[in-house]
Amino acid sequence: MFAIDELAYASPMRHWPPLGKFLLALSLLIVSLVSSSLIIPIIVFVIGLTLLFLSTRLRFPKVITLAILEGMTIFLIGAVIIAFVTMEGKVLFDLNLLSFHLSLTEGGLLRGMTVFLRALAGITVMLFFATSTPIPHFAAALRQLRIPSYITELVILVYRYSFLLFEQLDVLYTAAQCRLGFRGTRNKIRTTGKLAVGLFIKSLDVAERSQIALFCRNFKGDFPTFRPPARMTIGWALLPFLAFGLLYAANLVISNTMMLGW
Repeated sequence: MFAIDELAYASPMRHWPPLGKFLLALSLLIVSLVSSSLIIPIIVFVIGLTLLFLSTRLRFPKVITLAILEGMTIFLIGAVIIAFVTMEGKVLFDLNLLSFHLSLTEGGLLRGMTVFLRALAGITVMLFFATSTPIPHFAAALRQLRIPSYITELVILVYRYSFLLFEQLDVLYTAAQCRLGFRGTRNKIRTTGKLAVGLFIKSLDVAERSQIALFCRNFKGDFPTFRPPARMTIGWALLPFLAFGLLYAANLVISNTMMLGW
């Protein structure tokens, strides 16, 4: 089992400036959210997927893969619901089923696709940053942004222990699978409930033990690193603004072209 931090330390992109990667990921997320064209989230998704492939070769721990698939399923269900509840434009699909009336309009379809593509773009970009930036490097990036130390400490601890819970879930899942806990529908439902309860109890235990471990190491809110990460350069400082500007300009060109009917 590989922890998320092990993936980050094994990534060839760990030598990139962490603040530069953070600003690049943030700029891609923002331009994907503010764009009015579907093409921009698709471009951001391709960029994020390419960076993620170069960082990890798309090899994730099993529990991370399951979490990604579950998240994509939730995104798809949410997008379908948004598409059917939005009534804008021409009706494309209409169905009366018993006492239910389902209608799909052009505006609803466009909004649902936009939400789904933005979610996909966001998850690939954030996974690229998470799998290429060790935790001490992330802390260094937050310090360079002059974020208060107590906020940095809170963000880093939440960031670290959220992945630690994923690792605990992977252990519980493997143990249940070895005991044939997922054989049959009834066993799957029963085992899933037990996993949820077990993970909650484990989280309380991990939180208590981790607090004691931090006190024993004289933790003062700092996250030192033996080898400091690469420093921010002018090129990395300009890259996020350049990426945002090019993608936003492309969004304006595409939107104006579609309005003119070309």
